[in-house]
Amino acid sequence: MVDTSDVDGGFNFGEPAKRPAKLGGARPTSSASSFDLRYVWAAAGLAGVALLAFLLLRGAGEAGRDIAEAQGTAVAQVDRAHDASAQASVTRALTVARAVYAEEGAFAADPAALSAFEPSIRFTSGASTGPTSVAYTASGSDIGIAVMAESGTCWWARADAAGSTAYGSGETCTGRAALAASGGSW
Repeated sequence: MVDTSDVDGGFNFGEPAKRPAKLGGARPTSSASSFDLRYVWAAAGLAGVALLAFLLLRGAGEAGRDIAEAQGTAVAQVDRAHDASAQASVTRALTVARAVYAEEGAFAADPAALSAFEPSIRFTSGASTGPTSVAYTASGSDIGIAVMAESGTCWWARADAAGSTAYGSGETCTGRAALAASGGSW
């Protein structure tokens, strides 16, 4: 059998709570007590990330502009070097043509004769294809010399029997086109 001497017949959930439960509705909240600092920290963190992103992108933009400017400067310097090389070829070709004129009393009509006189220069009656190809034509007492630079500019010189020289540049890179040169310098 069951011993019921310890049972008092009442219903009990255990020991009473140390603090009694507060009964009633939900606790009223005021706007001051509902202000959570986590939101402030989150907003400040987002603002900080946005500022860092702005500074990083601004710095990257400035660096990109600096690189582009440096590359543009380098390309311009290379083009100037190519132009100077072509102009030097024109000057050497003029020297050869004048040396032949001094020896023979007339400008050579055949570009091959000039190439034979100076084998380091390749004279052609067609268009110049690069800084080592010199387009040449003799017309009466004038000669036209044109050399295509690697920059894409064709440099011209026109010389006459009296010793005057005119310079210019253009798109067509033939000795005949060079006869249109009219400048005192390049």
